[in-house]
Amino acid sequence: MSYQKSNEQVAVWKPRTALGQMVIENKISSMEQIYENGMRIQESEIVKHLLPDIKSQVVHVGIVQKQTDAGEMTRFSALVAVGNEAGWFGIGMGKASQMRIAIDKATI
Repeated sequence: MSYQKSNEQVAVWKPRTALGQMVIENKISSMEQIYENGMRIQESEIVKHLLPDIKSQVVHVGIVQKQTDAGEMTRFSALVAVGNEAGWFGIGMGKASQMRIAIDKATI
């Protein structure tokens, strides 16, 4: 299994939600504040902004084939674990017709 460290910095992030706007304005400066207020994180950039040292690891990649009249249809599913090794942990699931896209969907 391979580890990835997310060093990608979002050059320009325009928040689409009220929570994203509060994070940009530094009204919310930690993940604890988000969970204490019962807010829902709808943008991946919020986590990237508050936890810049997050790492990801692909846990499982599965393949599913479906038989159609035109032939076999292949799809991939990926399970990815993400965390900062300091108490924050999450999992993501992604499905796509290509393996790399499924892993990217699970990571975002």
